[in-house]
Amino acid sequence: MSQRASFIFVLHFHQPVGQSLRVLERIQRNSYELLLRILQEHRDLHLTLHFSGPLLMYWRELYPDFLARLRETVSRSEFEVLGGTYSESVLSLLPWEDRVLQLKKGRELVEETLGVSPRGLWIPERVWDPTLPPAISEAGYSYVIVDDEVGYRSGLWKDDVHRAVLTEYSGRRVGVLFIDGPVRYILPWKAPGEVLGYIRSFATEDGRLYVLWGSDAEKFGEWWDARAAEQWLRTFFGMLKGDSSVALLTPSEYILRHGYQGLAYLAPGSYDKMMEWSGGYFPNFLRKYRETNNMHKKMLYVRGKLSLLKASREAWEEYLKAQCNDAYWHGLFGGVYIPFLRQAVFEHLVRAERLAEEESGYYLGNSSVVRSLDFDFDGVDEVLIEEKEVNAYVKPSDGGSLFELDVKMPGKEHNLLATMSRYREPYLEDQKSVVPDWYRRVAFREHIWRKDASSADWINNTPFVDVSDFALGNYIVEAVEGNKLVLSFTGRDWSDRRRPARIHLVKTYEVLGSQRTVRVRYRWRNMERRFIDPKLSVEVSLFPRLSYEEDSDPTYTVDGSQRLSVREGFSSPWARTVRVESPAFPTVTVESSRHAEVWVSPILSWYRTEKGLRSEYQGLAVSFNYAVALNPGETFETEVSLSW
Repeated sequence: MSQRASFIFVLHFHQPVGQSLRVLERIQRNSYELLLRILQEHRDLHLTLHFSGPLLMYWRELYPDFLARLRETVSRSEFEVLGGTYSESVLSLLPWEDRVLQLKKGRELVEETLGVSPRGLWIPERVWDPTLPPAISEAGYSYVIVDDEVGYRSGLWKDDVHRAVLTEYSGRRVGVLFIDGPVRYILPWKAPGEVLGYIRSFATEDGRLYVLWGSDAEKFGEWWDARAAEQWLRTFFGMLKGDSSVALLTPSEYILRHGYQGLAYLAPGSYDKMMEWSGGYFPNFLRKYRETNNMHKKMLYVRGKLSLLKASREAWEEYLKAQCNDAYWHGLFGGVYIPFLRQAVFEHLVRAERLAEEESGYYLGNSSVVRSLDFDFDGVDEVLIEEKEVNAYVKPSDGGSLFELDVKMPGKEHNLLATMSRYREPYLEDQKSVVPDWYRRVAFREHIWRKDASSADWINNTPFVDVSDFALGNYIVEAVEGNKLVLSFTGRDWSDRRRPARIHLVKTYEVLGSQRTVRVRYRWRNMERRFIDPKLSVEVSLFPRLSYEEDSDPTYTVDGSQRLSVREGFSSPWARTVRVESPAFPTVTVESSRHAEVWVSPILSWYRTEKGLRSEYQGLAVSFNYAVALNPGETFETEVSLSW
C-alpha cells in the first residue's frame, strides 16, 4: 500500500478596520483579483479559505462585483470556508459576552455574504486562550485552527501536532487542528518541489498525519511580486493535482476521514513570533503600550454604557468594529503605530457612545456628567468629564494631563488625542538617535526647560532638558465644580540642584462642549523667598483627523504664518496661536492668552514593518514657553485653550 501525507491549505484574507482606501485599492488590485482568478480556475481543489469580517464588509461596500464573483466561485467549488469574529477581534481581550457576540455575528456575516455556513473557526492572530471552548461551541463551531507552537508549549510531541485533537473548558469541547510552523517559512518562499518534499516527509500508510499551511493571502501579490506569486501558485497547484502521495483535504474532510486522536489541554499562545512580541501572553501589549490600554479600557467603558442605556443594534455594531485586533498590538507590522488604525478604533467607539446617549436622552437636561473612577485599571482614579458634544478625560497622577478628548460630531467622531508616544523597541537599539519618550505625548502637560533648551531637545528627548518634576507629577484634585476641574501641584525647578526652587501650580480645566473648547487656566506661584526666572512650558500634543480617502496630510499655521505640513516643524520667538486644518474636520486651534516662544513639531516614530524600518507621523506637538521673572510670592497666570 503506497504511503500518503494529508495536506490542508488555508488562505487567510484580511484588511483591518480603518485601512487607508489607497492601500486597500492596491492590495485589491495586486493580490485579491489575482487570487480570485486562480481560485476560479481550480474549483476542483479542496482548498480552505478564510475572509475576515472587516474585509467582507469592505467588499460589500466598495467591491460588490468582486464579492458576487467570489460567492459564485465558492458555490461551485470544493472549497471550505472558515468563519471568524465579526471584526477580526482577539477574543482573549474581550468580555465573555462579547466573545460569543463576535463569533455569532462573524458566522452570520459569512452566511450573508458568501452563502455558506462555516463549521471551522479562524481565530484572529491565532491567539488561543484555554477558556475559549464554551464561546466557540455556543457560536456553533466544531473546530478551530491554532499554531503548533501552542501544542509544543503545552507538552505535545511532533506527531501530536500533525493530528487533530479535542480540548475542553467547563465541559464544552471543541476540535483543534495545528498549523505547521516550518511549512509557513518555506511556502511560498521556496520552490514548489521543495515544499511538496517537506509535506511528503509526513507520509504514512493511512495518511493520518497532516501538514497544515495557514497564512496570509497577501503573500501572493502584495508581499511578493504579483507575477512571481501567480506563477508559483499555478505551478504548485498543478503539481498537487498530479501527486498521488499527497492528499489535499479541507479540515472537515480530514476530521471526517481520520477523527481525533484524543484530549489535550492547551496553554495560552499563538505563533512563534507573536509569542516573542507579546512576551508569551497577548494581553501583555496592554501593559507595554499605554495607547493600547487606553483603547481597550475605553472599549470596556463604552460597553458598560451601551448595556446601561440599552443601546440599539447600530450602536453595538459600531462598538464591535472598534474591537478589530490590528491596533491593539505591535510586532513585525505597524499595529498600534499605524495612525489610521488608532483613529478608527476611537471613531467607532465614540460613535457607538454618541448613538447610545442620543437614543436614551442620556444627559436629561444636565450640561455635564463628571466621574472619578479608575478608568485605566492602574489603581489610581482618573476624572472623566462628559458632555453631549465632547468627552474630556484627565489623569491627575500623570502630570494632570488630558489624555483623551472625544469629539462627538455626527460623522466626524474623533479622539483629538489619539497620539502615539515613542517606545523603546529591541529593533531600534542600534538607532542611537532614536530616544523613546519618557512621558506620554498628550495634552496640557507642564515643563520647566533648561535655559538653553531648543525645540530639537524637547521633541527628541534630550536628557535632563526638563529641569522640573511637573511633567510626571501626581496632581491633587482640589475641586470639581460642574464642568470645571481644579488641580494643584507643588513642584521644583532643579536648575540649581543645590537650591531647587519650589513652585506651586493651580491648573483649572473648563470643558465647554457647546463652544467646542477645552480651556485650561494656569497660576504659577513662586514659593521661595528669593527671585526666580524659570522657563515655564505648557505642552499640547494632538492628533488631527486623517482622511481615509485623500492621500494628503493636515496642515498648520502659527499666527497666520506660512502653511506647513504636520510632518514639518516650526519655531516662533513670539506667537500665540496654532491652527491645524485637516480634511473633513473643523479647524483645530491651540491658543495661549499670552504671547510665548512657540515650538511646533511632528511626533515621528520609527517602527518595524515587513519591508524594513519606517518613519511614521503620530501627531503634532505644540509647546508654549514663557520666560518669567518672579519675586518671592509672585504669580504668573496664563490660559491655554484647545478648540475645534
